[in-house]
Amino acid sequence: MTTKGSMEEKFKTRAGYAQEMVKNIRILALNGKNNFRKFLFDPLYEAGWYNDTSRQSTAKLIEKMKEQPYDSALVHTIAPQCKRLVCFSMSEGLSPLGNSSIFFLEKIQWDQQVALSNESIEFTGIIMPPLNEFMKLNNESNEKLFTEAVASAEKDEILTAFEPVKLSSGSVKVQLDSEIKRLYNNIQIASRYQNIPKCMKLLSTYIIQYSDNEEYARGDVEKLVDAMTKRAPGFDTDLRNTMAIDLYYRIRKSVHDGDISTTIQAIRKYGYIFEGDSSAKHFYDIDRFERILYKIITEKGLWKELKKEARGQL
Repeated sequence: MTTKGSMEEKFKTRAGYAQEMVKNIRILALNGKNNFRKFLFDPLYEAGWYNDTSRQSTAKLIEKMKEQPYDSALVHTIAPQCKRLVCFSMSEGLSPLGNSSIFFLEKIQWDQQVALSNESIEFTGIIMPPLNEFMKLNNESNEKLFTEAVASAEKDEILTAFEPVKLSSGSVKVQLDSEIKRLYNNIQIASRYQNIPKCMKLLSTYIIQYSDNEEYARGDVEKLVDAMTKRAPGFDTDLRNTMAIDLYYRIRKSVHDGDISTTIQAIRKYGYIFEGDSSAKHFYDIDRFERILYKIITEKGLWKELKKEARGQL
């Protein structure tokens, strides 16, 4: 007999996988049509997930589904609709396939009934193994790209990325105060409608953006997280996983884009938030990037300058 608690655990597990796969598809899209076809299109095609084209584009179908008001009596129709959407997109092109796949995965994250449907289980079962294979291959090339980029970076580029986040004026302090108030208000609205995923997104965005700021409202954020965890047990763990996945995606995307500054900042933010917790999601993946970075900083002899309290002393 399946209990309510076990159903919720299964939902959380599947929602977490779906969140990872959304990021993986976005990374896959950056790596060329051949990879996209090999690791997403081909597995779905071989599994029979294709159909004739729809009279409407998948973009219009997605928009139509987004505009539909929530109706608990119709939730059971969402997964079958998403499956048809993915099947239609197969004949439309790789970009529509990516968009429809991400749309389906986002629906899985937001609703337990969708996440535990036969269509969702089948869909994630088809695409997860090839996406994991791609990410393993991509991780090896990303580490090489990052090593080369940091090794060839100018000294000032690295030092700037390590600059502490400081308040330059009273107006910035006012802005941060207003941001935490806005966060409180938005979470109150979302929680009133039992929109736990929205609350998580709001908190995740705020923490990632401001956690390394000297005026970060840590106490206020912790109160909000505690309150949400009392309402939805496991919220704090799910929030940490969400932030780890987001930061790992930022690191991989910025490495691919050659944006060393963003990569270093994301690595630092991960460090501020998780404080060396080896049980945190993607800890060892990000630790490898951090080790590469610190090894090259040592080779370039930059530690003395990095330890100075302000760039004005350089």
